[in-house]
Amino acid sequence: MTQTVLTIAGSDTLAGGGLQSDLKTFENYHLFGLTAITCIAVVKNNQFEINDLSSTLFREQLTTVSENLDLAGIKIGLVHQLDSLDIVKSFIQDFEGPIVLDPVMAFKETDQVYGQAYRNKLIELFPFVTIVTPNLKEAEILSQQRITNLAEMEQAAQKIIALGASSVVIKGGERLSGELASDLFYDGDQFEFFSKPKLTEVTINGAGCTLASAITANLVLGKELVTAISESKEFVYQGIKNGVRLKNGEGNVWFGDSVNAGVLV
Repeated sequence: MTQTVLTIAGSDTLAGGGLQSDLKTFENYHLFGLTAITCIAVVKNNQFEINDLSSTLFREQLTTVSENLDLAGIKIGLVHQLDSLDIVKSFIQDFEGPIVLDPVMAFKETDQVYGQAYRNKLIELFPFVTIVTPNLKEAEILSQQRITNLAEMEQAAQKIIALGASSVVIKGGERLSGELASDLFYDGDQFEFFSKPKLTEVTINGAGCTLASAITANLVLGKELVTAISESKEFVYQGIKNGVRLKNGEGNVWFGDSVNAGVLV
């Protein structure tokens, strides 16, 4: 039986991240992906511009999904509006499958961060989700501390768990010094680092979104959480190596021929 997964996310017109990367990931895992679109992002003068859909239209999308299909999992990305966060909370609080919250609070393209009110409203979702997957900047906003090394990453993870999350994986990416790109998992009991050699490719747009959606897919397919994270990191690693270049010299994660039916080849 086909399993169905919902992404609650913004639309990235250039398809590096957002709902586009989520749907491509779900397809690679042979899952049927649905969307509830929160906003549409375009690029103007080399800056991301985010155009919100009304909260009424957003709510109607979720109603359409719930009335027509049973969901096996949910991935939450950029919500962007406070009213929409309240709608998301109401939608997920009785859901029994895996929910992955990618707390998109900042864009590396623009260094845009959201205010304290958005942070507080986002934290209200933590008790209802399986795992929270912030990048370093988002983890700093959530934990309200700087992260410049692995020890500080552990401290931030503990603070995020204290906010009500069941588990967290902080996506280290390229920012920390050293030869390895390390992500940290913490569930209140154990720390576990997932590390890969840093790549020189510039095709990294959407890496964070793709990791979160791959974790969602793996959880829906019955993988244990740590295994889901490990396999998803390898999935993203191959996506960076096989990415698509943009005219501006940057690039998007993509898998090309590196993935066949959800299995890395």
